[in-house]
Amino acid sequence: MARVTYLQTNFTAGELSPRMLGRVDIARYQNGARRIENGIPLVHGGVMRTWGTRFVAAAKFSGTKRTRLIPYVFNRSQAYMLEFGDLYVRVWSLAGVMLTELVTPYTEDMLFDIGYVQGADTMFLANQALPIYRLRRVTNDEWTLSEAPFVTVPFAESGHTFGADLTLSSASAGTGRTATASSGIWLAADVGREIWYGTGVAVITAVGSATVATVTIRTDFGGTAIPSGQWKLTGSPQTTCTPNKKDPVGDTITLTLSVAGWRNVDSGKWVRINRGIVQITSVSSSTVANGVIKSALDATIGAIANSWTLEGAVWNAENGYPGAVTLHEQRLVCGGSPEYPQTVWMSRIGEYLNFELGTKDDDAMSFTVSSDQINPIEHLGQVRALIALTYGGEFTLSGGVEKAIAPTNIQVKNQSTYGCNRVRPCRIGNELYFVQRAGRKLRSMAYRYDTDAYGAPDTSVLSEHLTESGIVDMAYQQEPESVLWLVREDGVMATVTVDRDQDVIGWARQVTDGAYESVASVPNADGEEVWMIVRREVDGQTVRYLERIDTSVLTHAAVTGANPAGQSTWNGLDHLEGKTVDIVADGVVMPSMVVTGGEVTISRTAKAIEIGLPYSTVIETLRPEIAGPGGSSQGNSMRIGEVTLRFLQTIGCLVNGKVIPFRNFGVEALYQPLELYTGDHRIESLGWDRNEAKILIEQRQPLPFHLLCVIQKLTAND
Repeated sequence: MARVTYLQTNFTAGELSPRMLGRVDIARYQNGARRIENGIPLVHGGVMRTWGTRFVAAAKFSGTKRTRLIPYVFNRSQAYMLEFGDLYVRVWSLAGVMLTELVTPYTEDMLFDIGYVQGADTMFLANQALPIYRLRRVTNDEWTLSEAPFVTVPFAESGHTFGADLTLSSASAGTGRTATASSGIWLAADVGREIWYGTGVAVITAVGSATVATVTIRTDFGGTAIPSGQWKLTGSPQTTCTPNKKDPVGDTITLTLSVAGWRNVDSGKWVRINRGIVQITSVSSSTVANGVIKSALDATIGAIANSWTLEGAVWNAENGYPGAVTLHEQRLVCGGSPEYPQTVWMSRIGEYLNFELGTKDDDAMSFTVSSDQINPIEHLGQVRALIALTYGGEFTLSGGVEKAIAPTNIQVKNQSTYGCNRVRPCRIGNELYFVQRAGRKLRSMAYRYDTDAYGAPDTSVLSEHLTESGIVDMAYQQEPESVLWLVREDGVMATVTVDRDQDVIGWARQVTDGAYESVASVPNADGEEVWMIVRREVDGQTVRYLERIDTSVLTHAAVTGANPAGQSTWNGLDHLEGKTVDIVADGVVMPSMVVTGGEVTISRTAKAIEIGLPYSTVIETLRPEIAGPGGSSQGNSMRIGEVTLRFLQTIGCLVNGKVIPFRNFGVEALYQPLELYTGDHRIESLGWDRNEAKILIEQRQPLPFHLLCVIQKLTAND
């Protein structure tokens, strides 16, 4: 075959899966690489060295417990990073100053199950094991964290759960059975209500005493002994309830039952009666309850059994609490509690703390995301419509055509059935990126005009190996480059450069001396800043550091210093004790050194310095595909006679282990920083490879690197 020139103009497909090595027929093969490590594929086509990280501080429980980062953004000039750990949260300014520390109820095991949403200076935090909390910023160093003071929480006819054991005379279906309680709990108005335990169901037909009731078992129980706290008396008291007045709202009211039915635990619950709502404030006796009118009744006549309901809060320790929150159309939206896994609650418009249900357009509401299987809601978000991401599928929640969601106007549509895991989704443009429930696929949900529906294609399909260990956290950085950062279970960071307009989905991997555990992004004056929790082994100990991406450094966990007079000994390196570090003094790379006593001493004085952990940028090309008169070049011996690399503002590089010289030698040239190089570098005689023709391009020094394209002159023979 004649000698040909093969030009790879870009790397916008990023690192491709080993499963793709035979797909020389697709365009992304021509734009991909076998490996991109510690490099960022750019929308423009090239690959740049990933920015370094600047050391901020050690986490509070640095060596023993995991930590999670959550961004808090009031505006571009007032953004903060929250360090959530075991029973605490620390607030950091973007300058790396800890502003305050607060006590929280969140244990280490809860951290990565915290859902959050922020409106103005208030952030709502949700976890299924705890009430919704509210984090508020008063001033830079004054913050508060407390349970959200809801005016009204959602309520429903939830029945009663008792702290009494129950003994059945028989566990099998039939009439005339008895249910004996270990303490006095039965009331006359319980006749007609049902007992639920496991799959067993029994209806009460008579109450003989406070401890003995006669029941008809409709569905067999698993046994006759039923432990306390695990069975439920369903429904509302089965008797007539008579109010003594119907209005006005806020006035006190008395509700009287025909037979005994009120219990002391009913205080605080709600009664729906005669088209109004009453909240019980106290129980005077088993037949009389006092309350406050929350919504005016339309009559004072007695409401017969089943025409009124006794309802309790659905967010409580027994039922659990919502684990997903978001804001949509001026409402606080909550969902995914353990007892009501498919229910969504929406507050009144403009009143985030009021969940009093009603039928007016601006009233609070609740509804169930129904499907043919139980799909617990994991996340709530929005892209054109309110989105509910569940364990088993993706749903859109919307009103009618060009109408907002209202209590009488809600449409729930199942758009796909991929399911998601607990990693909080990220919105990029008009797409919502979420991790599929097994943790190994990244999907992007967006509206598709051609199908008039929402699709969620797999954006990791061509680079599936980069997410194989599972994704545990992710964050989106919009500027200076559009990059989605994904923390893997094994501590490697996967990144994907995203630009749908330019058809760019470029994957790469980021590695460090340690393991990444959490990532978050906040805006700053120049774009956006990515913060990370990194677990490292330092001086024989496990430590966890807060570090942030800094475009001005090219080492990890870096510190910088300056002294106009110059100095040779630099300290402040306790966090890198015993580690071998890279050193850049006045723009010149110095020999690597080991940190001893929290400092290093270089061989000359320097006015400015950067010291941090080394990392290498590696780009490994794919085998070229050249179509000739004899067909494909695959399987043939191939000789790369010459390679030309086109650089932009680059210093230093190795190609297949050979150093590309960038330095011009002269008097004292070794002590001067190199000029950034833009242009072509040619390398000859790389040799023959049977069935292979790859190029390994590396930048091992803490110096700028930006590869634009690769030009190969090669020959393939049979």
